[in-house]
Amino acid sequence: MSPVEAAGLVFFSACLAAAAAADLRGRTIPNALPLALAAGFALYAVLLPEPAWPWRLLGGAVVLALGWLAWSLRALGGGDVKLLAAAALWFPLAAVPSFLLAVALAGGIQAVVWIFLKRAGRLQRADGRLPYALAIAAAGLWVMLRAPLA
Repeated sequence: MSPVEAAGLVFFSACLAAAAAADLRGRTIPNALPLALAAGFALYAVLLPEPAWPWRLLGGAVVLALGWLAWSLRALGGGDVKLLAAAALWFPLAAVPSFLLAVALAGGIQAVVWIFLKRAGRLQRADGRLPYALAIAAAGLWVMLRAPLA
């Protein structure tokens, strides 16, 4: 792994961890986090050895469009959609479906755990809203470690 790839992985991981922590704490993802993730990708794209960034932009745009549809159906929050699209930029186009599948699986696992904790009376804020950035972060990190940035 090159120093650029290592720095990208650390930055990507830090942004996702911060988004998950913010969502868990306050059920919102500050706009600055997806924006930082997208801006960090722009810098990273300049340093990529091959000009693959147009395909990554396409992947991010497709995820944003699908996310907007999910948001309009009230299946996802706006912050989740922005975080998903910004995170998708970092993956090669071929890895975006794996990322989305991993998000869905992580979200399903999270929902089962959340229901169990709610029924057990272990949740302090049982308002029914899942902090979905946890699933996005877990999936992003898992896929990133399996399909590196380059």
